[in-house]
Amino acid sequence: MSERDPAAVRTMFDRIAHRYDLVNTVLSLGTDGGWRRRAARETGLKAGGSALDVACGSGKLTAELARVAGPSGPVVGLDFSPEMLAIARLHHPGIEFMEGDALNLPFEDSSFDATTIAFGLRNLADPVRGLREMTRVLKPRGRAVVLEFVKPPKGLVGSAYRLYLRTVLPAVGGALSGAPSAYRYLSNTVDTYRTPAELRQMAGEAGWSSVMFTGVASGTVGILSGGR
Repeated sequence: MSERDPAAVRTMFDRIAHRYDLVNTVLSLGTDGGWRRRAARETGLKAGGSALDVACGSGKLTAELARVAGPSGPVVGLDFSPEMLAIARLHHPGIEFMEGDALNLPFEDSSFDATTIAFGLRNLADPVRGLREMTRVLKPRGRAVVLEFVKPPKGLVGSAYRLYLRTVLPAVGGALSGAPSAYRYLSNTVDTYRTPAELRQMAGEAGWSSVMFTGVASGTVGILSGGR
């Protein structure tokens, strides 16, 4: 995978922030909310626990974590896109959101009971470093969770999914967002999606322990989890 240019990726997400949630809901036929709820459950977060949602975007997964943690559980959403953070703060005013770098998290070691990232790993310039940072700030016995698209499986489902990513995603995403070039970029990243085995290997390289992978959405989306 070629290195992502952080400035270019930030600019792209700033451009599509105002329609990002709408496009995701339409393209996933409304199922993306269920994926995030499951990812939040996979953290094992308890009431009163603390959590960090990396590359939080508009804050949907952050809100799921906050719902689980309750009013006494400090939950933070971090992103490098100011426009995405503006949307997150507007929709979820009771949650703390801050601008920051996923590769250099501005927190001390062992700060959170859970860390997450949803559909952001493939956009990091150094994904393994991002995974390592997620566990660095994780408390002992805490859990890190990645929700991410995976490489289309072989067979009919995989072929249909690849066609969807190449045609429907850029067409519908571009039309709804008014930023067709951004969704062409997201479509073109399909060839850089990892297989479940590759994701587990990356987690191992980052020092994760007790790594688990669960496929959802007919194997097109995966939930990777592990601890320190």
